[in-house]
Amino acid sequence: MKKILKIMCVVLAVALMAGVICALAACDNGKVIMVWGPSDHKDIYLEALREFEKTHKEQLGGYHFEYAGSGDSGAYSAMNRDPTTGAGVYTFANDQMANLKNLGALAPLRGENLQWSIENNDPFAVQATILGEDANGDPTYVAYPLQADNGYYMYYNKAAFRGTKVWDETTDSLKSDYTFRDLYAALDQKGGEWANGLVTWALGDSWYVSGVFFAVGGDYSITYNDKGQQTGSSCWFSYSDNFANGWAAPSETLGWDSKSANYTVGRDAYECLKNSFTNVDGTVNKHYLYSDGDKDPLNDYIDDYTDPNSANHAKRPMAAAVCGTWKAKILQTNWGEDYGATILPMLETDDGELFRMKNFRGYKHMGVNPMCEFAQISPENLQLLHEVAQYLCSEEMCLARFRTTGAGPALKAALENEEIKNAPAIQALNNQYNLECTYPGNYSIEALRGKPIGNGLGFRDQDSVPANYWTPIQNFGNTLFKELNGDTEKERFASDNSIKQYLAELQSEIYTAAQ
Repeated sequence: MKKILKIMCVVLAVALMAGVICALAACDNGKVIMVWGPSDHKDIYLEALREFEKTHKEQLGGYHFEYAGSGDSGAYSAMNRDPTTGAGVYTFANDQMANLKNLGALAPLRGENLQWSIENNDPFAVQATILGEDANGDPTYVAYPLQADNGYYMYYNKAAFRGTKVWDETTDSLKSDYTFRDLYAALDQKGGEWANGLVTWALGDSWYVSGVFFAVGGDYSITYNDKGQQTGSSCWFSYSDNFANGWAAPSETLGWDSKSANYTVGRDAYECLKNSFTNVDGTVNKHYLYSDGDKDPLNDYIDDYTDPNSANHAKRPMAAAVCGTWKAKILQTNWGEDYGATILPMLETDDGELFRMKNFRGYKHMGVNPMCEFAQISPENLQLLHEVAQYLCSEEMCLARFRTTGAGPALKAALENEEIKNAPAIQALNNQYNLECTYPGNYSIEALRGKPIGNGLGFRDQDSVPANYWTPIQNFGNTLFKELNGDTEKERFASDNSIKQYLAELQSEIYTAAQ
């Protein structure tokens, strides 16, 4: 018996070694072109790539495609290991564009490739693929637009709010001028199973918190050189010395005690953030579910607290959540006929000024890596990768992504598709983008009343961000919640002076680190 087992072990070991040798041989032959994207798109991408292989056998020269879930948010960290062994074609979030360009991992679009991108895609999404200028001063386009939906809006369960003061019977949806506090009051009014219902948004995630600063007039600007590297930035998240007359350079001191500083922007942002999750007396509202997007992940909470079979849902069902298209399918499944989506809420200051929360409109792009092994062989191979990228951005693929995960397209033809156009999540996102956002009629600075805030629309384009942007804002949101929730000693938000100091430090940290 032992001899049989020994023989079987030897045979198994030989078989395993043969498999390893075969795998190594495939790698040594360099016949693989990697494509990176999100894990939940793997099946639809691989099916499409196999079709592409069938019609391009001669050009591929024995190469075949493989797929890894390193795209979107993980693209830069994966590519940073070694661009020569990275994917030939890959998806990425647009805030990684400058870093990927600096790695040499983004092939510029020129000639017919650029023409294809401009003619076939949403102009805002095309604009978001520009990074720097060429020697002639013309903009350099470094990727193909893939998704113009990397933004957020409000999902809500109709059953939780129907018949309450926040409900519009004529549209069978939430009233357009609702606030977070209106939602909390509606859940109290509804009672029953919704007495402990939850509303969530990621107060500790800088992407979402940015939308509050933009809503009240905060903003930033960045300058680049011809290599796509940051050469400077400015930030108005705390104050501006001459805010009533438009943007002005921050004071040289950047100190919180600057007598010339007008703290309207930062103060309004702080109050709007605070009032999004608290009661009038400053205590945290029982219906708010805190998320920092990391240790307390928004996406996981949405899955769990809307799942009718989960223990958390039974105790505290989720009634509303600020999120994006990637949660459309799961929410539609969990909420069924009560599934709804709408524009972001109004934000309120302590003085009763109302601002519409803005969306930090990001994009997802498709990049071609000119440093990968296949592209290095010949210009024809590099052009073939451009064809692969265009194929994966086609209308057929846009529909496949949408049907699989709810992802919204950047391609104009797909945006006009009835199935996509009529989806509640896509409608909510587009309605958010098209909102008119102006300073309220009771705004503290009379000269700005009724004037457009930023671009005057419901979003701020995420073209790029200052070098030190995400962490300070994330810390601001997390610290605010923890202090008001009693998790830590109240220091940064203990007094008017300490709040001003923290706001000035926030602006200074973003502004000075990028110089």
